[in-house]
Amino acid sequence: MIQKVHIVEVGPRDGLQSISEEVSTVNKVKYIDMLTNAICPEIEVASFVSPKWVPQMADAKEVSSLITRKDQIIYSALVPNVKGLENAIKCGYHSVAVLTAASESFSLKNTNSSIEESIKRIEEMIPYCKENKIRIRGYISTCWVCPYEGNIGIEAVIKAIQDLIDLGVDEISLGDTIGKATPEGVEYLLEIILDSWPPELFALHMHDTYNMAAENIVVGLGMGLRIIDSSAGGVGGCPYAPGAAGNVSTETVARICMEQGFETGIDVEKLKLAGNYIQSITQS
Repeated sequence: MIQKVHIVEVGPRDGLQSISEEVSTVNKVKYIDMLTNAICPEIEVASFVSPKWVPQMADAKEVSSLITRKDQIIYSALVPNVKGLENAIKCGYHSVAVLTAASESFSLKNTNSSIEESIKRIEEMIPYCKENKIRIRGYISTCWVCPYEGNIGIEAVIKAIQDLIDLGVDEISLGDTIGKATPEGVEYLLEIILDSWPPELFALHMHDTYNMAAENIVVGLGMGLRIIDSSAGGVGGCPYAPGAAGNVSTETVARICMEQGFETGIDVEKLKLAGNYIQSITQS
């Protein structure tokens, strides 16, 4: 049987959050609906954060109410705390993403909290998620290199993984936040992680800042990972990570999967239309 790779489309949230020019609600909805039409299996729609910190996400409720949803697609939202989670539940989400980091400095810059505080915030959300049967996806930022601390030790990544697993998180996305991970570094970290946990638990979230994302993803696929985060049109990065421009594009990931003999279930031609559309909006 041909194996499937599950692509998590993060363009509408992670992609757009770092765009300084406001993208209209109408344009966001059209972008997401185009991704739905392309049969992207999972789409991260928005984040329920304070507009003070991420102005681009101020219309999260409106966008969530206006998109056209298909039953076979998972729609998710990033939630920083219980209040954000409550808003996501009200907007009909059954899957949410939470955030921590392997770098203390990055955690303070990105979420205005220590790693310990970020884990505590996630812990506070767990009862609400269980009560409402919400799937939880955990992001760990700066798994390889931090813009403030440089190379990150394996021990810090292992601790973040263990903390999330102890809380009952369903899936963990390993983030190369500034795109400085190398294939050798990816292989080294994954070898250690996969000695303790199954590959099904993990996703790769690679940035293509230094044109290494494709090679890193090939390494991950070769080691058994089958979940990859990407952004249609390659838009965005992290607003709190200097030099983090450029999520790996979903078009690139779909091509890599095809070349490696995997299926994604995505309509590649419709995906390209979505990528071209959002590029025309954000680069105009």
